[in-house]
Formats: sequence, C-alpha cells, structure tokens
Amino acid sequence: MRVDARPNVEAELARLKDFQRRTVDYVDARLWDPADPARRFLVADEVGLGKTLVARGVIAKTIDRLWETVDRIDVVYICSNQQIARQNLNRLNIGGYSVDHADRLTMLPRTLQNLRQNKVNFVSFTPGTSFAVGDSGGRSGERVLIQQMLALKLDSRVLRQVGWLKFFQCSSGYTNYAREVREARGLHIDATVAAQFSDAIDRELVDGRPLLEAVHELVRTFSHRDRIPGELSKRRYMLMGRLRELLAHASVEALEPDLIVFDEFQRFKDLLGGESGASEIMRSLIDAEQARVLMLSATPYRMYTLPDEPEGDNHYRDFLDTVTFLAGPAEASAVASGLSEMHQIALQDGDEYAGARVARSVEARLRRVMCRTERLAATPERDGMLTEVDDGPALPTAPDIKALRTSSRVARAVGGQDMFEYWRSAPYALNLMDAYHVKERLRTAIETAPTPELFDALDSASGMLRTSDIREYAAIDPGNAKLRALADDVLRDEAERIAWVPPSLPYYTPGGSFAVAGPAGLTKRLVFSAWTVVPKAIAVTLSYEVERRSSAGAGGMGRREYEQIITQPLRFQETAGRLTGMPVLAMLYPSLTLAEVGDPLELARAVGGMFPVDRGAVRDQLRWRIEGLLAELPPGDEAGVPDESWYWAVPFALDALRHGEAQDAFRKTMKGWASRASDDEGASKTLAAHVEHALSVDLDSLGRRPDDLVDVLVDMALAGPGVCALRALARLGGVEASLSSPEVRDDAWRVAWGMRSLFNRPVIISFVRSEDEPYWRRVLRHCEEGNLQAVLDEYAHVLVESEGLQDAAAFERASALAGVMAQAASVRTVTAATDEVVVDGSDVRLERMRVRSHFAMRFGDSRTETSAVQREGEVRVAFNSPFWPFVLASTSVGQEGLDFHTYCHAVVHWNLPGNPVDLEQREGRVHRYKGHAVRRNIAARWAEAAWHASVADPWYAMFLAAEDRRPAGESEIYPYWVYPGESRIERHVALAPLSSEMARYRQLKKSVGLYRVAIGQARQEDLVALAAGGRDLSWMQLDLAPR
Repeated sequence: MRVDARPNVEAELARLKDFQRRTVDYVDARLWDPADPARRFLVADEVGLGKTLVARGVIAKTIDRLWETVDRIDVVYICSNQQIARQNLNRLNIGGYSVDHADRLTMLPRTLQNLRQNKVNFVSFTPGTSFAVGDSGGRSGERVLIQQMLALKLDSRVLRQVGWLKFFQCSSGYTNYAREVREARGLHIDATVAAQFSDAIDRELVDGRPLLEAVHELVRTFSHRDRIPGELSKRRYMLMGRLRELLAHASVEALEPDLIVFDEFQRFKDLLGGESGASEIMRSLIDAEQARVLMLSATPYRMYTLPDEPEGDNHYRDFLDTVTFLAGPAEASAVASGLSEMHQIALQDGDEYAGARVARSVEARLRRVMCRTERLAATPERDGMLTEVDDGPALPTAPDIKALRTSSRVARAVGGQDMFEYWRSAPYALNLMDAYHVKERLRTAIETAPTPELFDALDSASGMLRTSDIREYAAIDPGNAKLRALADDVLRDEAERIAWVPPSLPYYTPGGSFAVAGPAGLTKRLVFSAWTVVPKAIAVTLSYEVERRSSAGAGGMGRREYEQIITQPLRFQETAGRLTGMPVLAMLYPSLTLAEVGDPLELARAVGGMFPVDRGAVRDQLRWRIEGLLAELPPGDEAGVPDESWYWAVPFALDALRHGEAQDAFRKTMKGWASRASDDEGASKTLAAHVEHALSVDLDSLGRRPDDLVDVLVDMALAGPGVCALRALARLGGVEASLSSPEVRDDAWRVAWGMRSLFNRPVIISFVRSEDEPYWRRVLRHCEEGNLQAVLDEYAHVLVESEGLQDAAAFERASALAGVMAQAASVRTVTAATDEVVVDGSDVRLERMRVRSHFAMRFGDSRTETSAVQREGEVRVAFNSPFWPFVLASTSVGQEGLDFHTYCHAVVHWNLPGNPVDLEQREGRVHRYKGHAVRRNIAARWAEAAWHASVADPWYAMFLAAEDRRPAGESEIYPYWVYPGESRIERHVALAPLSSEMARYRQLKKSVGLYRVAIGQARQEDLVALAAGGRDLSWMQLDLAPR
C-alpha cells in the first residue's frame, strides 16, 4: 500500500460524468459543511447510474480534505455480499491505495496491515454474518484466528495442546482443523486489533466470572474427552459466540473511520435499531466521533406498494424510518407533516400552488440528507430505451395439463402444498425440486412405504423426466408454457451454434451461423423468477436441448449418448515419436508477425468502404501480405510430398526472422507455459516438448509447402486466438504495452489458453467439428466467421472500465484484462441433480442423475460456502462476457447492485415482481453504463468514427464522436447510458391469456408510469388512482437531484 501519496482529486473527478460530478460535489459539501454538516448522507441514484463511482469521488475528496489535518485517515467500505465486493473494489481503488478486504468482520485482523503506521487505511468487508454473530462457532478460519490471538495473549501452547484444539475445532474434523492451525502460524495479525481484543477479553464476564476462566475450564474438560456431550457442546458454542463478538467489536474499535460507505444500504437496515449485539457493533462503527457515513442505494426504502401487497403501508413507515436515521426524529416529523399536507390537498382537489410550496419545502429538507438522479429524463419519451417484446401468449398444452394433474395428485398423496404455482413456473418440478417441502415429503414417503394413493399417482404419472430419454438424447418437451416461449425465443437464428455473441461492430462480413445470428441482433437473456426451482429448470432444460441439437447435427462427430466421454481434441500428445499438437500450439501462439500483418481493423480500412467490409476482400488483402512474408523464408524441399509442419512452423520462423530480439526475450516465457498448464483441461506434459520443438525448427529440413499454406496462415493471422488476444490487449494496454512486449504476449497466451478450454467443451465440439478438416482448422474457421478480433476488441474496451483499470499501468492493465478474459472463456460446465421417480412393479424409488448446464446457467442459490461464492463469481464473469452462457436465470433476491449489462439487454420476467419499483430494479440490471444496447446503437450510428479513428481503440473513437454530438441541454447520461436506436432494453413477459397474471401485469404497467408522484406518501394507491384518472399531480413529485 502506498502511504505517502496524496490523491490527485482533479484527476479522479475528471473521470466522472457531469451528473456524477454534481453529486460528488454536493455530497462532499453536505458531509463537511462547517456550519451544519450531514453526518449521514444517502445517494439514492436510480439503478445503474454509477453510485460506486460517486463513492469513489467522495472518498477522493474526503482524503484530500483531511490530508493536512488528520494523521491517519480510515475509509471503510461495506457491501452486502462478496459478489458486489468482487465487482466494485477495483472501481474504488483511489490513486494506488490498495483495499484490505475481509469477507467478514471477524477476519479483519488478518487483512489489516499496520493501521497506525499508514497515512490512509482503506478497509472493506462484507458483513453477511459478521454483525449477527450469535452463539455459533462461525467458520474455521475465524476460530483459527481467535486461537492465534489467544496464543499471543497467553502463550504458544494454545496452538498445540489437545484441549485447545478440541475446543476450537467445533464442527471441523480434529485432524483437518489441527492442520489448519499449523498452516496459519506466522500469518500477520494487526497489533492494534490484537491489543483491543486482549483488553476486551479481560473485561468480559460470563455468569459473573471472567470469560477466560470459563474458557480454560472447558478446555481442560475437552482435553480428556473423546465425545463431547450436548450440554458441553452448547456451552462451547456460547463461549465461542462471545469470543467472536468480542473480536468483531475489537476490529471495529481498532478502526478510526473518517468515512464509512454502505453499498446497497437497504440490506443493513435491520441492524440500525434494536438492542442485539449485532446492532451494538453497527452503532459503534457508525457513531464514531469523527465518522461521516455515505449510504448508497437505488431503493433505500420501499418506494411503492400495491394495494394487495402484504406489506400494506410499510413503505411509509420505512421511508420515515430512513429519514429518522439520516436526519433525526425532529426532521422526520417535519417531513411527515409536509407529506400529509400534500396528501390532503391532492385528495381534496385543493390549492395546487400551496401544495407545490409544501412539496418544495419537503424537498429542501430531504435534500439536506439525500439526493437522487434519474436516468429516464434523458430520453424524450422518458422510457429509458425500454421496449416490451411480445413473445406470444404462454398457452399450456394438453401434456402440460396432464403434468399438473400428476403433480397435484402426488402432492395430495404426501400432504404437500398446492402445486399450481410451481407448475405454472417450472417444468418437471417434482424431478428438479431440491429443498421444497413437497419434495421432502415425497422422498420420505418413498423411503418408508408409499400409500396406495401415492403409488397410483406415480404409476400413472405424466409429464415426468425420464433418465433413459436424457441418456439417449431423446427430444424432451419443454413441459411448461413459459419455458417453451423462452426456448423459441433464444434457440433461433442459430444462437446455439455459435460460441460467442456476435460483435456490435464487425470489421468484415460474418460467416457460418454468425451470418444468421449477427444480423438478428442476438443478445443474452437475464431471467428473474420468484421460485428457486425455476433457475435450475431453465438451466438444465435449455442446456439439454442445445446439447441434443448439437449432437444430432454433428454428423456423428459429437456425443451420441448423454454420458459418452468425448476426448478433448485440442491437446498436446506424443504419438509414435511424433508431437501431434504442433498445429494447436501455432493456433494459440501470439505471433508478433501475424499480429502486425493480419489486423482485420487495419485490413478493412485498406480494403475501403465501411464496416463491415467484404470478408473475401479482407482475405485477399492479407493473402498478398502473407505471400510476401513467405518469400523471405526457405522454400523447403519443393520436390517432396506436402509437409504439414509448415502450418505451425511458419509463425515461429517469421518471428525469429523479423523480430529476433523480441523473440529471444520471449523464449524464456514460452518455456514456462508448460509449468502453468493444468492437466485437468487436457493439457499434456508434452507441452514443453512442443514449445521446444517449435523454437528449434529448421525450415530447410521440411518438405514441400502444402497448397493451402497461405490460406491457413491467413486464418491464423486474421483470427487465431493468440494473435487476436495480442492485438486486443496491445490496443487497450497503452503505449508501453506494445505487440512485442513479452509480458503482453504472455497475457495473450493466457487468453488463448482459456479459449482452448472453450473449444474443448464437448457441446462446442459438436457444432464446430467436421469430417472434412482437422478440428484446429475448424476452430480457426469459427473464429474467423465470428469476427473474433472485433469481439475481443469490444470486450477489452468494456472491461477496462468495469474492472476499474483506467489508471492502471500498461502491463498491469493488460494482465488484468487477460485474467478476466481467460476466466470467462474457460468457465466450467456445471451439473445439477435430477431425480427420476422409478416405478418397478411394486417397488418405487428415486434415482438420481447429474445433468449439465452450459448454454444456460443459474445464478445464486441457498449455499454460502466459499466455493459456492467463487462459483457464482465465475458464472457472473462468463455471463458478462461474449462467451457462454447466453441465458442466466436467478431469483431477484440479493441481485441488487450487480451488473449484468455488458452483453445482455433483455430481461425475462418469469414471475411478476410485487411492485413497479422491483420491476425497474430488475431491468436496471441490464440498463447501465455502455450497456449492450447502447453499444449496438453507437456502432450503428458512429462506425465512421471508428473507420477514421486516429486512436488505437475504435470504441473510444465512436463514443467520443457520439459525445461530441450530444444535443444541447442533455446530461452525460447521453450517450453512455441512453442512446436511441434499433436496440433497446427488452422486457419479456410470458403470460397466459385471461390469467390473473395478465390482470396484475396491466396494473403493474399502469403503476410504473405513475408511482413517482406518490413516493414517500401514505396510502399511495389513492394518489395513483387520481393520476390514472387524469388529475395532474406532477407538483407532488419530489425532485431530489443535487443542486
């Protein structure tokens, strides 16, 4: 961490858009007003407008403001889950200050580094269970840390003696826990927190005696017991909870926060009041004497509730509670009085001018502690580029109705709940459900003794998954009207036969399936459901259908059976003394020479015209260049038979000939590739031999050049994964990150290696492979047809800002870009369990089968283990890339603050949300900065700017051109969040005609356009009804934009 560099505030603020800068300046002025500061302030900007960047600006100004007067500046960033932390921490990195992040409060002592010695401490944690400690043992890492800190207080025997280890092991196995303790020895623990924790232990009493005495007593008891009785175990967990709570307090007390940022503030509101230990920890943090608190949330309180929602008028109390927390009870009372007066004037058709004066008074009070910017004002129609897509009525079929009858009979037989809502939302619910009550009852009934009623229902069951059908790749009906509509929507235009979303700005005309999917405007789908079984059902059934179609159309080149193992074709092996993976190595190799001559962006400009230029013309232009390069090389034995070694030898030979110094510098790097290759991806230990052979090839020893050598080299130069990655990284890496840089070339190899994993997936193999050509040639063809260079250039452009890399050094930026790209391309296929109900004579049993998800995946589940969190992070990275999955299904719960917009501008509302605010929240996941729809419209309008660009990044040129032509009076929301054109934010709602959902949706749509006049009001439905009836209540709308 840099501890002596004052942040360059002007540089930080220069990156903000005008409306963000206004918010930063306003928040800073209110937080630090010398006469009347707002110690707590809420930024409630509409979803997707960059509240994290606003926080970054406020942090920069706070550090600069306190630099001369405060010896140590502590900034604390708190968010609700690790996914938001992973997404936002780089964006908050101010001027080189690293962020010490802990996934929970009790782990801070390990992440904090020398609090007292640093000028600036930037600390982050995701509370999760941090504040709500309770009587539990927590995670093993927490217990190991507490044990280490007790060893510092007492002596090292705490880490070795059996009694201590048994006391702290809790639910862990003794051997594994003891090993974890040994491995943790010597890890840094912040001295400030350790001292605070030691003092807290000395002060703590349990049942009237010192806590440490109670712990010692239990440790002695545990030391000679193999089995721990329930009462002793219960006491152990009670003491462990006390220790964890003391550690949480000590961690908070060791901090001296000057600024605390709560991201997605609404997720912490249950901790703001009450008398629990968790609330005390929260208060001790935010009530620190010098602390200012910045709250971020697009929905800090329930802004609107429909009349039939169970919350009733809770939105009103929620709003006033929020104002009370921010401004105090007196101000909240004054705001409530003003709102009540406005309400009466509206209902009684009173003096609107008087009402408007009251409204402006309420605005002024609220603006002292909160502000809000909205996106919708940036479009003339105030629709924010939103369009509703008609996917047709979701009509159930006769087999669907029979499936409902089956599931209802089974549910009645086991005493479960009504199945209608499950049936309406998910196919094959009884097969795919996990922890649902009815599924558990069914499992129990089958394991004991099925009743005759249950046996009859299962024996005559209709609409159930059969593993025999899956194993044989039989056609399986979607089994649900909504899923049928989704499948019809996404499995068209050959979307299932391409490995990535076509680029928004193709440099040349696409080919193959990309020629169909590209013009069709393919975008990914984000599906929100109210039921946890739905994401699993969507992921499993759509992925199965894609796999079935791919295998059926593969001409025997793909899987013939579901459980068939397919050998990964892009591998490195030695067969009969011959290294068989040399062409694969050449395809992945970031050749400097081929990168220079084969840039399709430059070639398209040379051909002339406008994007996309004719692909054949580009190839002809490149063919001429390649032929010139080949003339510089030895011809080989022209009398011999064609030698396919030329395919892979030429790129290495050209680099050695034309860039000898750069190639010499790169040789050592290349020789290290084998040590990084993982065999679980099919990499062979012979990769090192392949690299050595490539670097030592003698062209004079080769036979005759193949007739298609130039064509193959054109493919490699135009679309080889390594070459394309090298150009993309150099284009975005900055001046220092040139094509010849060994570091950037190594980063390009990492991206290519990730794409090797992509093309080694069996389902991808099925639609790429052909009997006519080697697989590596087909991969090159797919990359060329799909404009891989344009794809990676666009992806790199959006990653620079989404990963917070604008200020990163050139090589650091290239490395970070490569890491994300490689991770996205190589995301693993996941499996989920499905249970077949098998009726065999009088026997009934559940048989489990694992089914794959890849084209569609689910996001979010009930698990909280680190592995699950990491897995979710990988899925999010992949969905926010051009690569698979093309469909992501989730519940709405917990997704606030996460971005899903980079390659998706279509939201599917599987189940309707409860109110219009939640509807906008869902759609706000894909309507964000430089989203997919915006980029498409920018490319359609400003391709000419990319054509004539003097800068390396064509996307920078296009956005700059659009910004230069921004209409007078528009904010900088235009063109980065809103830019009109054919691509729009798509709302998909599959509804059955005459259903109750249809009526609810009509009410929901009506409320979306009107609810803003009623924000903060009690009995909102009365006001919305007046507005719907034609009354002008615009004077009631509270404008909290910063002034």
